[in-house]
Amino acid sequence: MSPGQRLWGFFLPGSSKMMRILVTCVLAIGLFAVATGCGGAGPQSTINPSGREKLEEIKAMLDTIAADHQKPPSKMADLGAVEPMIPFSANDIRSGELVYIWGTTISPGSAAVIAHEKNAPTAGGWVLLQDGTVKQMTAEEFSAAPKAGKK
Repeated sequence: MSPGQRLWGFFLPGSSKMMRILVTCVLAIGLFAVATGCGGAGPQSTINPSGREKLEEIKAMLDTIAADHQKPPSKMADLGAVEPMIPFSANDIRSGELVYIWGTTISPGSAAVIAHEKNAPTAGGWVLLQDGTVKQMTAEEFSAAPKAGKK
């Protein structure tokens, strides 16, 4: 037995060569993960998500509650029930940075605006359409776009 095998034998008594290789690989992957950082570049890893990401978060929440046969929030007091699904958007809805038209849902085929950045009506910005599309609009496009719940 070589000294290296005795060392591994000390840490892994009676271990096979395959076990030593497996442990070595796991340790190497762990060290690589720590050195380079774990996790993807998804919305959860973004410290300050963009307006687009926040509206996509609202869309995902509306998709989820529709799949669960639940009603969407119809007033500010209802926001708490869905807040875990929209951790970045909830505070912006409360503060008015994001505008959500209460009680609206995703409805394929409808191009009505159901949520938008606060400045979209005057300066343009990101909007969520009822068909689930998140897109940027100019102030003129926003003004001409139908709004959900408005006749």
